[in-house]
Amino acid sequence: MSELILLFIGVCAYLAPFAMILNSKRTKGHEKNGWLLGTLLFSWLALLLYFSMIPKEGIHPHKPRRGKRRSRR
Repeated sequence: MSELILLFIGVCAYLAPFAMILNSKRTKGHEKNGWLLGTLLFSWLALLLYFSMIPKEGIHPHKPRRGKRRSRR
């Protein structure tokens, strides 16, 4: 029984980086698919590379809201 629990914990630890990248909003489309594939192959190493290489705001940084006007000079 304890072997089954250890196997379950190991599988969860292996799939945790995959779930983190899947739910991340840093990338979209084919780029996310590439990171997911890399994570399945290299697990935690790919997750560390993902968080170190991809900026927090993702590909398209947030734009200022339309309601605020800037003064022109």
